[in-house]
Amino acid sequence: MEKVLETIDRFKKLKAIVVGDLMLDVYSFGTVERISPEAPVPVVRVDYDEYRVGGAANVANNLRVLGAEVKVAGLVGEDYEGKLLLDLMESQGIDTSMVKVVRGKKTIVKNRIVAKGQQLLRLDREDLNDKGGKIRKKILSDLLKYSQDVDFVIIEDYNKGFLDNFIYRTVITSSPVPVFIDPKFEHYSSMKNAFLVKPNFEEFKKATGLRKIRGNFGISVENFRKRLNLKNLVVTKGEDGMYITNDEGVYHIPSLHRNVFDVTGAGD
Repeated sequence: MEKVLETIDRFKKLKAIVVGDLMLDVYSFGTVERISPEAPVPVVRVDYDEYRVGGAANVANNLRVLGAEVKVAGLVGEDYEGKLLLDLMESQGIDTSMVKVVRGKKTIVKNRIVAKGQQLLRLDREDLNDKGGKIRKKILSDLLKYSQDVDFVIIEDYNKGFLDNFIYRTVITSSPVPVFIDPKFEHYSSMKNAFLVKPNFEEFKKATGLRKIRGNFGISVENFRKRLNLKNLVVTKGEDGMYITNDEGVYHIPSLHRNVFDVTGAGD
């Protein structure tokens, strides 16, 4: 426990940039009292809504809570949700100077309907059309400039249209600091030479073409790490914990089993 606290305390001295898909998370908490007469679905009486930073903004917020100094880079729409997301990030001490507002773009919103601790439904409002081409280049230029003054960069990819292979390659090859990646399958070819890549099991299967686990799964993880020439590869497997591989070896860290109502992010 002492080592854990020491590790957490180190974050207070760190500076980071988080680049990726920014989202607004909305939680609508309510009560189910009956089934709708219009269709066999529950009627939820919403008592209140909570607004939270999501996606790459959530990663930035977690680092901020640990005490790190954080800049976030990404896009929001010129809408109410975008302004709310910016306000939330700034209120939590996150530097939003590399967040650009794009006219005609809709801010990504994930609205979760929750009753008695159980998530019943999620409504996604997304705009996957590329409306930030020129702005993206400006963000990338700023990111490379500011990366000279931070300790690490995190790429948080939800495949929502902001990140592309060019950004991956440029950040990895040009940043003077370690680059950590929470990836999507579509961009694996551009992740070579990264400091750390952390896919979940499903993403790992897509990237490797693995359908069934035969023999030692750790060997498959290590082979993939060598293929991309990664310093570190971490594969999360939900209830089976995670596999970590680097030049020092392959390690399996089991998970602690708990009964939960909402597994959002639990596999990571």
